[in-house]
Amino acid sequence: MNPLFSSLVARDLAAPAQKFKVGEYSYLKDRGYAFEQKLNENTRGFLDKQFKDLEADERNARIPLMIFNSVVTRDGRKMMVSTQPLRFMMKPVMDSGSFDTIDPDAIDFQSFFAKQNPMNLRLLTAMRMNATFPYVLPNVWLPTQPVVDVMDAGLRDNFGMEGSLRFLQVFKEWIKENTGGVVLIQIRDRKSGGWEHPFESNDVSEVVSRPLLLLQYNWHKMQEYNQNDLLSLSQEMMGTQLHKLTFQYAPKSEETGAALNFHLTRMEKKAIADALSEDENKSAFTRISSILK
Repeated sequence: MNPLFSSLVARDLAAPAQKFKVGEYSYLKDRGYAFEQKLNENTRGFLDKQFKDLEADERNARIPLMIFNSVVTRDGRKMMVSTQPLRFMMKPVMDSGSFDTIDPDAIDFQSFFAKQNPMNLRLLTAMRMNATFPYVLPNVWLPTQPVVDVMDAGLRDNFGMEGSLRFLQVFKEWIKENTGGVVLIQIRDRKSGGWEHPFESNDVSEVVSRPLLLLQYNWHKMQEYNQNDLLSLSQEMMGTQLHKLTFQYAPKSEETGAALNFHLTRMEKKAIADALSEDENKSAFTRISSILK
């Protein structure tokens, strides 16, 4: 966190705007830039690539296809970023002869910015767009008229399930004919459910604040309820060819849980590593070994 807040004070608030260049393009240095530089340092430079460096390997399936999401703050649509065109992911698949026309709920970054050299985008920047937590990192402004900005993908789909199931729906026939099935692997920073930890407040101001805090506190749960419905429909579509496995970090108590923070203490890192030995995660390892045999 130190580079981020140092950048917030020294660059975003106090100092004249400094710039840096990526190829022929110039950008302002801000705490988003500081985050990318620190992430690059922590990952030993492995992620310091542009999309054009990955495109051929992803197209020829030498490495997995990666899709990065963010949310357009103007209208809530997803901005889907990949080295490959994603126009088929822009809205749910349905028979237009049976349903009214629906608006796309996502934007394909490659197609929309085809004239702005989208393959120059850095992988580090795509990851930051995906994780632009409000106030901590600056929203990313895009070269549109009018200018729009994007923020954290969790506003729409914190668990990545929505995009995965839409991809599955588009290619379901090919998957059935050419593969042994699909395994959805979800890595969570919290336990599913949450009935044992309801939102409670004894504060006098609860009458005013409760509606707002209730939505904030239950945001992930509401997404989970909706996505479980989608998963149920997808399982009905794919049958026994669809499996979902979840690895989750569940602290032994509220007090000992790792904070939502860019910097973890040694004890918090150990607690996360120890979570792999929990019964639920050991069971998931056993199931995936059985499925892949």
